[in-house]
Amino acid sequence: ATRRAPHRTMAAALLSSRAVVSMSVRARLVRARVASRHRARATAAYAGRAKRITVHDANDLLASDASVVYLDVRSEGEYEDQHRVGSVNIPVADMQGGAPVPNPKFVESVNAAYPGKTQRFVVGCLSGARSEKAVALLTADGWPGENLLDLEGGFRKYNKEFTPEGKPRAKPGVWKDSGPITWTDS
Repeated sequence: ATRRAPHRTMAAALLSSRAVVSMSVRARLVRARVASRHRARATAAYAGRAKRITVHDANDLLASDASVVYLDVRSEGEYEDQHRVGSVNIPVADMQGGAPVPNPKFVESVNAAYPGKTQRFVVGCLSGARSEKAVALLTADGWPGENLLDLEGGFRKYNKEFTPEGKPRAKPGVWKDSGPITWTDS
């Protein structure tokens, strides 16, 4: 007798078998399979562009390697309000009337400030959307993906964890030990 190859998952078994499965269950299984394929494609496409970096890893890298530059792609107004010490501001878009307007000279400005496309950057914006766009523009211009580290969560998340100087922020409700308690008589 011929032996059938085992199905990888129960979902694949249900979809490929002649088992009686309700249409709603079958539809959910198909949607899950399609969503999984889309996630895999998006991950593969993004992997060729740049690496994402957490705020903790970015802070450690910026503190330990002076050659890495924090490229802040927020608008000039946002940057002036608050920014990481030592960062460089080259806006990928300017805010006009509450809406972002692309900066047509963004790539040109980065190339002028850092010729040779060898500089390593941690690229950040407020929440992550503009930095992703900036990374895509720089990659399309020929910047190597390994030199562009896209900050996950942007400056908003960074600012929750660290001060502009890169020092950790105290968390509410967390007691910091400052040494032994000593009692004195008055």
